[in-house]
Amino acid sequence: MSSIDYDKLRADAEEQVAAELAEISDPFERRSLAEEIRDQAHMELSLLADERKQLIAAAALYEPQDLLYQRFGISRLQMRRLAMDVLLGGLGDREGWVLPPRYPANRQEAARDAGVPYPDDVVEKAAKIAARYETAEARRDAAVAHLEDAYEAVRTAGGRFHVSPLERPDFTVIRQAARKEVEKEFNALDVSDEERLRRAAEAVDQEEERIAELLPQRDAAACSLAFYTTARGVYFSAGISRTAFKRVLARALKLPRDAEPPKRADQPAAARAARVKFIKNADRELPGIAKEHEAAKARQAAAIEIRDAAIRTMAGAGYGWTPPQIAEVIDRDPKVVRRVLDPEQNS
Repeated sequence: MSSIDYDKLRADAEEQVAAELAEISDPFERRSLAEEIRDQAHMELSLLADERKQLIAAAALYEPQDLLYQRFGISRLQMRRLAMDVLLGGLGDREGWVLPPRYPANRQEAARDAGVPYPDDVVEKAAKIAARYETAEARRDAAVAHLEDAYEAVRTAGGRFHVSPLERPDFTVIRQAARKEVEKEFNALDVSDEERLRRAAEAVDQEEERIAELLPQRDAAACSLAFYTTARGVYFSAGISRTAFKRVLARALKLPRDAEPPKRADQPAAARAARVKFIKNADRELPGIAKEHEAAKARQAAAIEIRDAAIRTMAGAGYGWTPPQIAEVIDRDPKVVRRVLDPEQNS
């Protein structure tokens, strides 16, 4: 487990920025200080980024441990991505959806072959620089939040900002195209059944992380539009139903799950009280974020189907793998495997 409480670290950094800005009463001076904090933090992130990547990658490759990624305040997939970036000399720009690069079974050998340095006390060094990086990132994000403060923006505008009608993407077409991308990649994959299982599991993980990254962005943009602008039918552009969208709004306002949001005239004040952020250009950003989110969900669903078929193959008579064996390969609890193999008994 991590010896660094990254949640507290981020919270402390945000509180520090808020305290620094609270000392300044003049709104223009406060905005200038927020910009200065943002720029300083951005510069620190730039200076730390490469060393952080190299150290985390070395730790992941040379000293594999369960839950090692938690020492660095990131997800397991993020740690793998940093390691693969160092191993391959950069992942580069990839056109269209492709399978994630294969994570090596023998990480130490792969690292030595690629000439990845192995510093002494690499885990501790990586954790220290990761903490500095997370602090700088939290300070930057806190400063940006103050720069885009919803209360001042809406008060200045006198109510709701006018925005043009939102794009309403055809999400059915987007989901179908995303599924076909995954199916095409796997149909062209000429590997063993075991390798197919591994690659499908990695594709599921990749899309799971992408969904987790996009979901809060989508909801933040949608709430900003719903509470602070003249936009109508925001849920069409977010790719969700009206009922699901009401739940998103209730959650943002810290209301019970099925509570009705306030009347439209009362929403800006309620949102300010709940510290819902105003997001500049959300009307242009939301449709794109929603498209990516729905495509990632469709790709994950397709990858899960391929993974589950591979699970059944490996558990069949030809291989006879046990649920724990399969679970170790796909990095999931054996319960997940058992549900795939016997959904009625393990539902």
